[in-house]
Formats: sequence, C-alpha cells, structure tokens
Amino acid sequence: MNRARFVTTTAGLWAWSTGVGFAQRPAANRSLWVWQTPLDEAPAVAAFATRYRFGSVFLSIPAADRAALAAGAANALQALGALRNAGLQVYCVAGDPEWVKRRRDEPPETVRRLLGAHQAHGVFDGIALDVEPHTLPEWKDGSDKSALAENYIAVLGLIRAAAAALGLPALATVHPTYAKYSLPSGNGQTLLQSAARAVDATDLMAYRNSEATLESFGGTAMEQLAGVGKPWWLGVSTHANSPPGTSYATLPAARFFAEIDATATELRQRFAGSFAGISVEDYRNTAALLGSST
Repeated sequence: MNRARFVTTTAGLWAWSTGVGFAQRPAANRSLWVWQTPLDEAPAVAAFATRYRFGSVFLSIPAADRAALAAGAANALQALGALRNAGLQVYCVAGDPEWVKRRRDEPPETVRRLLGAHQAHGVFDGIALDVEPHTLPEWKDGSDKSALAENYIAVLGLIRAAAAALGLPALATVHPTYAKYSLPSGNGQTLLQSAARAVDATDLMAYRNSEATLESFGGTAMEQLAGVGKPWWLGVSTHANSPPGTSYATLPAARFFAEIDATATELRQRFAGSFAGISVEDYRNTAALLGSST
C-alpha cells in the first residue's frame, strides 16, 4: 500500500459479518484504492469508478481537506456526497505502523477524529485500516516482532469496537506473510487469522499478476482467511516500475479487466461465502493503464 495514510472511501460490495455495511453487489466485485487525492477531485473519481464498474473506492484525503471535513465545510461534504450519489459507500481509512510500537488503551488520534467527523456529520459507511506493521525495522530484524504483532491485534480490536459503537464496520489490510507467523498468545492461530478475527473484513495485499505466482505467494493466506469465514478482498497492483510478477501495469488495457475478472471468478468458486472481490491498487496508475482518468 501507499504509505501516505489519510482518509479513504469505500463502496461496499459485501455484507459485513456484523450486519452493518455493504450494499448489494454491483455487476463487478471490484474495489479501487485512491491515494493523496484532493476532495475536489471526488467527482472525477466517482465518474472513473462507475465507468469501470468499481463497486468500492478507497479515497485518501489530504490534511487540509480532512480539517475541512471535520469542520463540516460544505465543499467537503458535497465532495463526499458525489461519491455516495454515484452509488458508492464511503469508508474512511487510516493507518500507520507507528501505531503498534506501544500498547494503547484507546484508538489513535487520527481514528478518533475521523470517527468524530462521522458522528457529527454522518459522512462514512465504515473504516478501513492500513497499518502494515511488517514494514517496521524492528519487525524485519525480529528484534521486537512478538510485541509489535500483539500490539497490532490489540489496536485493530480497539478501533473495531469504537467504529462498531457508531454502527460502522472495520476492514484491515493484511500481508500474506502473516499466515506464517504464530502469535505467542494466539492459541495456535497465525497472525493473519488473529487479524481477520479482530476486524470485520480484510484486504489481502498479495500483489501478483498470475495465478501461479498468486498461489505460491498467497495460497496459504487465502485458505486461512477463508477458514475464518469473514469477507476478504484480494489486492492486485497496477503500479508502474514494480518488481517483475507483481503488477498488471505492463498488460494491454484490454486484457486488464479480463484477467482480474477471471481471477475473481475462480476465487469466488473456490472460496464461496468469504471471497469479496478484487481490490485494485491504485486509481492513478489504473487510469494510466486504461488511458483515461474519467
């Protein structure tokens, strides 16, 4: 995921296990990540998403726009209204690996402010969390991995509870490598299983552009998420200049949707009842791939 972490919007395609949340599925089960995009571009994002049959949109909002939203500024509320009027549910997104460096007794300030904006203005339909503790040096070198993992599960639970109090479901991005790490306090569960149980749905950041490499890298993770029984998305990337085998950026535009829809069809058959759809990272790279931003 893009390390810029602000507000994000989602149009839901799947009913959350909490009973709160997603609308009826549109023609295609696709979600789209949108990073560092001003709110005044929301109408263009909405047009792009509907044109290409994305049912969900994750929209990051710069700091100035977040302040306007919290204050209830008309232009900010109207911008989010453009997404909702296009049939998209709006999910706020926040996250930072720094969140897991200590144990918390309440959600991080960013989350509290976003939930406060929703409580005041009714602007969101859920919250999505992109924390990514595996990017921390202390995680990579193993020096504090156990504590970081425990804190990760704890903060997900805190945020889910706070969101649920306002009737909002919570989603979290997860990495396939979490399927290989068992929490000391997890009663035999992997970190991936614990994370999936801590929230209402997940987005698996597998980022592979063929069935063979997806199965090799993400097969175990997909099986574990299906076993938990909550909705999960499969992440794919359209980023240019990505490592070989990880992005669809090199495909002809005509093949892009055919490829991801074929993958979605196979996974829906294989994991009926839990697979939610394909999550695409991200808006600007996908627009470049398709040759249009509207």
